[in-house]
Amino acid sequence: MAPTAGHASEKDAPGPDVSTLPRASPSPERAHHSDEEGLPPRDQGRAAWICLIAISAISMATWGFGATQGVFREYYFNNPPFEGNQLVASIGLLVVGILQSLSPFLLPLIGSYPHFRPHMMWTGMVLVVASSLGAAFSTTALQVIMTQGMMYGLSSGLLFAPCISFVDEWFFQRRGLANGIFFGSANIASAALSPIFARLLNQYGPRTTLIGWTVFIAVAIPLGILCIRPRLPYAARVDAGAHEHKLTLKPFKSPYFWLFVLSMAVQSLANNLPANYLPSYATDLGVDSTKAALLVTYLSLSGIIGQVSLGALTDSVGPLVPMLLSTLVSSFAVLVVWGLGKAYWTMVIVSLLFGAFAFSFMVLRSHMAAIVVNDSNRPAEELLVSGVLMFTRGVVGVVSGYIAAAVLQSSESTKIDSSYGAGKWRTLIILLGTTMTAATVGAIGLRRRKPNI
Repeated sequence: MAPTAGHASEKDAPGPDVSTLPRASPSPERAHHSDEEGLPPRDQGRAAWICLIAISAISMATWGFGATQGVFREYYFNNPPFEGNQLVASIGLLVVGILQSLSPFLLPLIGSYPHFRPHMMWTGMVLVVASSLGAAFSTTALQVIMTQGMMYGLSSGLLFAPCISFVDEWFFQRRGLANGIFFGSANIASAALSPIFARLLNQYGPRTTLIGWTVFIAVAIPLGILCIRPRLPYAARVDAGAHEHKLTLKPFKSPYFWLFVLSMAVQSLANNLPANYLPSYATDLGVDSTKAALLVTYLSLSGIIGQVSLGALTDSVGPLVPMLLSTLVSSFAVLVVWGLGKAYWTMVIVSLLFGAFAFSFMVLRSHMAAIVVNDSNRPAEELLVSGVLMFTRGVVGVVSGYIAAAVLQSSESTKIDSSYGAGKWRTLIILLGTTMTAATVGAIGLRRRKPNI
C-alpha cells in the first residue's frame, strides 16, 4: 500500500497507512534501534576507521604543529632577525591555546547545525595554509606571532572542532580508544616533526621550511577532509527529529559539570610544563643539550602509547580507574622521581611516566560530557560540555606558562645543589605535583552511575 501524503517526507519505503491508529510512545531501546537501521555501524567498519584516520591526520597538522613550536622558538631566539626576543616563546602556546579555546563556541554550533562542518573545515584549511605562508614571509616578531601563532591557532580551531564531533558521532562503546588515537596523533606529529623541523631550520632557515610545510598541508588537509563522511546523513537528522532535543543550559546546573571543569583546570596547570622545563632542568645538572632535548621526544612517544592504552581501558572498565592512574602516577613521577632524582636516567623515567599518564587525561573529556548530560539523545549538549572543557584546558594551559615563569623567576638566584628539586627547581616541582594530585577531585563525578544510552 502506498504511503499517505502525511508520511511521504518521512520514508520512501512503502508501508501500511497507520495515520489513523493510536500512537504509543516507543521505548528508548526500540527508538534507538529504529534510528540505527540502515546506518553504518558505530565503533567498527571501514567507514568509521577511515574517518578516524583522516581526522587524526588533521590533528597532526593542527595541534601537532603547535606542539613542535619549541623548535621554532629555539631557532628564532638564537638567530636574527628575532634573536633574543622573548615574544617568540608565545607562538606554541597561542596555537594550542586558541585551538582549544574556540571549542565552546564552535561545538554547540556544530551540534545544532552539523551541515556547517564541511564549510567550516574548508574555510579552516584555506586560512591555515595562508597563515603558514604568511609566517614564511614575516620579518618582525609581531608578524610571526600574528601568523604562525594567532592566525594558525584560529584557523586550526575551525578544523579541529568538527573533528571532535566526528569522533563522538562514529564511536560510542569504543569512544575512549578513538579519543586516545585522535589526541595521540598530535604526539606522533610532535615526535616525528620536531627533529625534521630542527634539521630544516638549521640547513635552510625558517622561510624555506615554512614554505615546504605550507605545500605539505595544502595537499594533506584537503585529502583528509575528502575522506571524512558523516555517519548520519543531514537530511536523515531532520527526518528523525534530531532537532527536537534543542540545546539547553541544563548541563551548567549540574554539580558534576563544575567538578569536571575544576579537575580539568588544575590538571592543565601542570600538563604542559614538563615538556618546557625538563630539558632546562637537565642542562642545569650538566646534561648535554642534545640528550636534554630527547626528554621531550620521550614525553611525546610515551604519550602516544598512554593515550591509546588508557583510552581503551576507559571502554572496558569505565573512566574512574584511568583518571586515578593518570593523575596519581603523574604526581608520583613529578614529586618523587623528578624531585629526588639527579641522574639522567631518572629524568627519562619522569618523561616516560608523565607522558604516558598525564597526557592521557584528555581522553576522559567525552566520558565527562556524557556523565554530565546523561542522555545520548542530546548530542548537542554533550558537544557543549566538551567545548567548555576544551576551553578550560586551553586557557589554563596558556596561563600555566606565565605562572611557571613567575615561579622560576622568584627562585632564579637559588643555587643548584643536591637537595630536593636541585634547590632552584623545588618550588616548581612541588607546584606541578600538588596540582596534578588535586585533579583527582574529578574522580568523585566519575563514580556516578553509567549514563543513559
